[in-house]
Amino acid sequence: MVLARPIALPTKPDRPLLQRDCEIPMDLVPHLKRFGIREVWVRRRPFEFLEDLLDEGAIEHHRRVYLQVRRNFEAILRDSTLEIDVAGLEKAVGELLAFLRSSDGSLALFEQLDAFDNYLMAHSTNVCYLALVLAMNLQRRSIAERHVEQAQDLADLRLLGLGCLMHDMGKMLVSREIVHKPGKLDAREMAEMRRHTTYGYQMVRRHVPPQAAQVVLHHHQRWDGSGYPRLGDSRTGRELPPLAGSEIPIFCRIATVADVYDAATMRRCYSEAKLPVQVLCEMRHQCRGFFDPQIESVFYQTVPPFPIGQTVGLSDGVEAVVVDFHPSSPARPRVKRLRSPKGEALPPHAQEEIDLRDVPELEIAWVDGQDVRPYTACQQSSVPEPALA
Repeated sequence: MVLARPIALPTKPDRPLLQRDCEIPMDLVPHLKRFGIREVWVRRRPFEFLEDLLDEGAIEHHRRVYLQVRRNFEAILRDSTLEIDVAGLEKAVGELLAFLRSSDGSLALFEQLDAFDNYLMAHSTNVCYLALVLAMNLQRRSIAERHVEQAQDLADLRLLGLGCLMHDMGKMLVSREIVHKPGKLDAREMAEMRRHTTYGYQMVRRHVPPQAAQVVLHHHQRWDGSGYPRLGDSRTGRELPPLAGSEIPIFCRIATVADVYDAATMRRCYSEAKLPVQVLCEMRHQCRGFFDPQIESVFYQTVPPFPIGQTVGLSDGVEAVVVDFHPSSPARPRVKRLRSPKGEALPPHAQEEIDLRDVPELEIAWVDGQDVRPYTACQQSSVPEPALA
């Protein structure tokens, strides 16, 4: 196996463990697994065209942000009174944002930092990346539809990114037994876990601008008012209801969607990672009322249920690879045929590309041996253009 993309050191993602074009020694594979690296990009003849689609720049910037998060989290674990390196985090977010603005801002080739050894740090970095891309697309829509007030609210996306990097920082003050408990939390444990938003807010509020601190405090507020925390009224001392609807700052509403998606598609101590197509379907149905409808609509046009490069099984038994994503028809991407229903490699002339929007009798049926048709059914129809009012 020859690498099509470098393998980074999990603890130092800016340093490659193996470079592109290196052959992977088989005796290294067990060590990679111990590092938490479950999969790598290797060269295969039918997939060589994908190498032109892989954007190393996005991955590099993503890892730089992760490094800054890691340095801050580890420093806080050593000394909880240590000041946060806000300047370093802001610099990393600014560089990532500049890169995304210079590219197409697509998540079609987004690479989750799922392989690194600390869920909290990797999750914070992923949420930052997801939220920035989502906010950029929402910003474009706001400008196109002349929604001036919302466009102004989205003016400084660096503060969104900074808040997302810190959004779960308060979990470092929650008992490790609770954070890493493999089973369901009881009522007392859940109450303590929910305090991570206020713990984190107290940690960052004197160090970052209010818009970033609000993301830390309010990223679990729900559009329908079912979230937390419940804050006290300084005048009466009574507990106020959770925020709801447009009372929730827009950066918090964006972070909420990114947080839910990334958490469900990553491995946890109590659950395996779910396929993107499954998570997107569950978000539509099991999380109804949680999200700002405008942000949710843009989100479903931003995150592909079948990422480019994913091998899928079509309903006619043919194995194919996803080569493009259609925001208006997310569950019907462009694919390239690879193998016959009998598992035989198709000759080059038969490896045609098919746009599933044009072939209604065909659909993606399998991913990694899992029947995904129950999940694609809720995404088959075109996503309507969000109307910003």
